[in-house]
Amino acid sequence: MSGPLVLMYHAVGTRTAAHDPHNLFVPPENLRRQFRSLLDHGWTFLTLDEYVRGGAPRRSVLLTFDDGYRSFLVEGLPVLRELGVPATVFVLSGLLGGRSRWMPEMPDEPLVDADGVRELAAAGLDVECHGWDHPRLPGADAETLARNVVHAADVLAGLTGRRPRAYAYPYGDHDLAARRAVAAAGFDVAFSVHEGDGRFAVPRVDITSIDTDVTFRLKTWRSYPALRRLSGHAPAVRSGLHSLIGRAPRP
Repeated sequence: MSGPLVLMYHAVGTRTAAHDPHNLFVPPENLRRQFRSLLDHGWTFLTLDEYVRGGAPRRSVLLTFDDGYRSFLVEGLPVLRELGVPATVFVLSGLLGGRSRWMPEMPDEPLVDADGVRELAAAGLDVECHGWDHPRLPGADAETLARNVVHAADVLAGLTGRRPRAYAYPYGDHDLAARRAVAAAGFDVAFSVHEGDGRFAVPRVDITSIDTDVTFRLKTWRSYPALRRLSGHAPAVRSGLHSLIGRAPRP
């Protein structure tokens, strides 16, 4: 892995496995413990501007939170304020005040509204673009790309008073056309999940509700992305290793 570590979270809160089958909700006490561990081990937490500018210390981390869940305001933001660490939040401009309807298994999780976006920005967080309504962009037609890149950025700029600089692809999926659309729209950087491709598809390490203290530490290793890609060819092996190392309990 080159450059700073980029961690990808989604929601903050406590949900049962039945209500959160994708393990998106990290309990706030886990979040606090993870960030304290990084601070105790000398990690530097970066703002988006510091990340884009470059030249950060070797042990640097950019925190990112996708989708813009309302629970982040109530349970995530207080942890960040308590510890004094910055973060970047990627929101869906077309679903502000709506719900997570793109996931049929959990379609009713509330998302931040326009006032919530302003509250996040006023708190000093970088509020950036995650598209319009969470479609898969690979193979998308020109209209879908324009709506999810250009129009989504315009709406977000109208709320925060500044043009968004970073883009996170829904599902982490991208292709050449999507990367070109993001670059042409004037973004400085774009983030994927596991599949990287230069400045406009920077991979991130996902943190979920089933991560233990041990698996979290493993995910901060510089060699972890390579191990993740290798194990991706055998998902059953990856799942088995995670179970062997341990899984955080779910309610």
